[in-house]
Order: sequence, then C-alpha cells, then structure tokens
Amino acid sequence: MNGDRESGARTPPQGPLRGFLKLLVELDSSRFPLHRIKSGLLLLGLLAGFAVLGYAVPAWLSRYF
Repeated sequence: MNGDRESGARTPPQGPLRGFLKLLVELDSSRFPLHRIKSGLLLLGLLAGFAVLGYAVPAWLSRYF
C-alpha cells in the first residue's frame, strides 16, 4: 500500500501564494519583456489594492467606533 502512494506523481500545490511567487519569479527572470511588464503591472495593482484596503477599512471602521 505504501508503494502506491510513493509511486504516484505529485501535483504542485495551487493557491494565491503560489501565484504571487510565480509573478515575482516571472518579473525577475522572464526572457520576454512583455511578460516582465505584465507581471510588474499585476504586482503594482496588487500593492495598490492592499493600500486601498489598508486605508479604506480603518477609515470606514473609525466612523462607527
């Protein structure tokens, strides 16, 4: 039984952290300039989204508390 588990091919883990790390690697080491630009813009958008949430959520909560 243990041999069956070990012989099967493992699938790489999926999730938001893997996608984020893939963007970082693609930004740093892609051979294609268009892929680097796309990755950079996506990372900037992600950073802007966190900045908006980091400002908007406390501002919204400060109205009620």
